Amino acid sequence: MTKQALKHIALTLACLGLLLSASPGLAQSKLARGMLRRHGLASVPAVPVSRPPQNGVAYNFTFIDYPETPATGGVAINLGAIPSALEVVGFYGNASVFGSNSFAVRGTVNKGVVNEAFEDVSFPGASPQSAEDVNDKGQIVGVYLDSSNVQHGYELSGGVFTTIDVPFSGATNTAAEGINNADQIVGGWTDSSENEHGFMLIAGTYTSFDYPAATQTWAYTINNNGDIVGYYTDTSNVTHGFVLSGGTYTSIDVPGAVETLASGSNDHGDVVGVYCTVESCIAQFDGAEGFLLSKGVFTTISVPGSSYTEADDINNKGIIVGLFKDCSGAYRTFLATP
Repeated sequence: MTKQALKHIALTLACLGLLLSASPGLAQSKLARGMLRRHGLASVPAVPVSRPPQNGVAYNFTFIDYPETPATGGVAINLGAIPSALEVVGFYGNASVFGSNSFAVRGTVNKGVVNEAFEDVSFPGASPQSAEDVNDKGQIVGVYLDSSNVQHGYELSGGVFTTIDVPFSGATNTAAEGINNADQIVGGWTDSSENEHGFMLIAGTYTSFDYPAATQTWAYTINNNGDIVGYYTDTSNVTHGFVLSGGTYTSIDVPGAVETLASGSNDHGDVVGVYCTVESCIAQFDGAEGFLLSKGVFTTISVPGSSYTEADDINNKGIIVGLFKDCSGAYRTFLATP
């Protein structure tokens, strides 16, 4: 067993049962950061942790960490054309340069244990950056900052990186956030007035869209049915999740939440995201928890020992990927397997 694995086992045991007061910086997670929003293989044993049922659903939590790196943020999982295989993508870095590189981890899940093979899939010469989604064909989309601090989206397909920038007048930043098996891409862009909008890229054609009457709109993912999930901010400056399906928008709000952001969806229509129940959580994300919305029922997703959990994506088997902050202050990736 590696020193890295022993370190994370020790941290896991130390964190269980503790309530954290530390909170992630707003530029350090997929949802909190808003719009930033050497090739090699390695394997690190995962750490499975059981948790009592949450709202009637029992999950096994498995922690995965990029080798020899203190911070790992897994933010997307493939929907799963092959049920036994999975691919998770996200970002990794160190304490001072968070999200400096992008990764993919490919493997299988067997009785809650992940057999992992990590790979650096970083956009060349860019930092910070993050891989944001992956489809069942292994095509990856993401976001990076160039040397002029301008944000761009990208697609990695067949080993080739392609930059994605929306062609809309006044656009200043672009982020590619989601991709399905038909190579349909969604994301967000920012105009010269700092307003956010969603976009779709289908068969080479860009289309911008906004939630009706919203001041801000951002798209995070698109499933194989063409349903789009994201968030919007209303005229009262309250943020909600949304689903855009068949041209119809549906707002998502976790009961009792003061803010809800939806970020992932599978082909069954299950939606995951993160929510806050108090105003202070909106500013610092202290106390934020993940959620699952399935067949009209909300379930809280919370990693043991953390005061901050972010559910980012869900595949067709109901496996949820996200990130949390452990009691050492490190960002880590979890898989929640029902």
